[in-house]
Amino acid sequence: MKPIIAPLALAAAALAPTLAHAGLDSDNPIHPLIGVAITGGGDKLSSVEYSNGYSKDITAGGLVQVYGGLEYHEKGSPIGFQGTIGYHFDNTSASNGNQRFQRWPIEGLVLFNVAPQFRLGAGLRYAAAAKFTSDGAGYVGNADFNSRLGAILMGEWLITPSMGLQLRYVNEKYKVKGVASDGTTPIDFTIDGSHGGIGFNYYF
Repeated sequence: MKPIIAPLALAAAALAPTLAHAGLDSDNPIHPLIGVAITGGGDKLSSVEYSNGYSKDITAGGLVQVYGGLEYHEKGSPIGFQGTIGYHFDNTSASNGNQRFQRWPIEGLVLFNVAPQFRLGAGLRYAAAAKFTSDGAGYVGNADFNSRLGAILMGEWLITPSMGLQLRYVNEKYKVKGVASDGTTPIDFTIDGSHGGIGFNYYF
């Protein structure tokens, strides 16, 4: 047992200083990050009622976004530049059918420290490959959404140099074009996907 424990202890001791100085306070200005946000808002795309009386709305601004990316932030600088790509979805599932609205948002932000542990950010977002799908008893049709470039406003409290709690607002819209299920009626309308959310980031 000792031959195994000794190398692990040495590795942990060597890694401890790195972990202690990880995050936005490290000397390396490039910081990988991962994050998750819970969001709500936007136009209602569909509503599902279950046999037990429960109902669920699918909205253009919901519900969960996971993402990863990089931030460039020199130690001691009040300004940071952040870029991420993620997966954002709202869905409902049952044994006999499903509905889902999904997209792959690409975001770019400029962040500015207004206090030692608080910063504000603004930037742009493009929700790529946005689409609504349904199947089974939940089938109400499928549709592809043409995304419009959106804007982001964000405030972040840095709990530690490695962990940030965010409040964010996104203003974005989608254009839906196509033909109705009768095969002749044209579809051409705009969906509002604007939403607010609360998120958590971890910086390496």
